[in-house]
Amino acid sequence: MKFSNNTFFFVLDVGNSDIVISLIKNFKIYKIKRLKTKNFRNNNKVLFKGFNEIKNILKNQKEIDCLISSVVNEINKPLKYYCSLILKKIPKFVIFNKVKLNIKINVKNKSQVGADRLVNTVAIKSLYKTPALVIDFGTTTTFDIIDTNGNYQGGIISPGINLSLYNLFKKTSKLPLVKIKKNNNVIGKNTNEAIQNGLYWGYVGLVTFLIKKIQKKFKKKLYCVSTGGLSKMISKDIKQIDLVNENLTVYGLIEIVRLNCNE
Repeated sequence: MKFSNNTFFFVLDVGNSDIVISLIKNFKIYKIKRLKTKNFRNNNKVLFKGFNEIKNILKNQKEIDCLISSVVNEINKPLKYYCSLILKKIPKFVIFNKVKLNIKINVKNKSQVGADRLVNTVAIKSLYKTPALVIDFGTTTTFDIIDTNGNYQGGIISPGINLSLYNLFKKTSKLPLVKIKKNNNVIGKNTNEAIQNGLYWGYVGLVTFLIKKIQKKFKKKLYCVSTGGLSKMISKDIKQIDLVNENLTVYGLIEIVRLNCNE
């Protein structure tokens, strides 16, 4: 896999809930645009709008490199097609055996590890100290363990907060669909508050417990970094989390492009 040494390039973080389009200039984030993944599923052409709002900056660069981390396999084909149309160059995807990484993946079936989790590991190794733990608050809540050498050691997957809220609504006859919110009084005074408290404080408890459980496997303190859409909100009540970086995956993608520029 080879990337041109151009000033500008794009990286895409494609998740089950959101597509994050980032324009990168000299290996630094220049512009970011977010789209809902469901909107792309319903109308592939929304990608044109997302790109064009920031692509107009690149009047003198006709062919533009793009690296994609995607965990939504069923939209990869249309994603590749429309990115090629817009950027005049076929985009590249993060696949563990098709791209140069600066990490080892210490699990039996490497193909089962989501691209975003590998990209986050690359970001941690490049930006922070190790051993480390990444907690990603997305459609799922994932925990990824990175050893002292910056290598991927495995992790934990649990349902995400919004996914849990939605399933409570869909699988019950009376419970409403509510938005996640922090209420200081843990005892809800109505159904909405009861659901919000159960999910918010329940996830604070879940994450705190699992960090402590994982930490017991390491003699050295894990450097805990949270990312994902709900990371800022939830992390405030989890004292074990050292840092919030909502764009961790974007930084990991930038580093992978850097690693593959001269390959």
